[in-house]
Amino acid sequence: MSLFNPLPDNTVRRLSKVIVRTIHLVGISGVFGSAMMNSFEPAYLALAIISGVVLVIMEASAGLVMFVQIRGVSLWLKLLFLLFMHRHPDASIPCLIVVIVISGFVAHAPSWIRYFSLQHWEVVHSKNDLLG
Repeated sequence: MSLFNPLPDNTVRRLSKVIVRTIHLVGISGVFGSAMMNSFEPAYLALAIISGVVLVIMEASAGLVMFVQIRGVSLWLKLLFLLFMHRHPDASIPCLIVVIVISGFVAHAPSWIRYFSLQHWEVVHSKNDLLG
């Protein structure tokens, strides 16, 4: 692509997701570092929560089918681990490690894993795939 060709239509959306995801990684790293040092930094927690909510909204805006795909189910699973961590602070580090492992696996898994729907038992990229 030369400098004078127009940018693809999804450039702004893609760049926005990369920026929010990067902010989220900083927040999660800060939360994990705080847990490792046995301290509490509310700024990192707020950064992680706010950017996480923004990421979910950005992903869900394409369609709610995401919540039955492996990528959405992993979100629910990570939230359960974070809730467990909240109830049992002594388990913070193992819970955060599990959340990071789930995130890393799902983020880098092939699309046939990420977009596999546990409800429909097939790969579903959008609602249109379900309509036939």
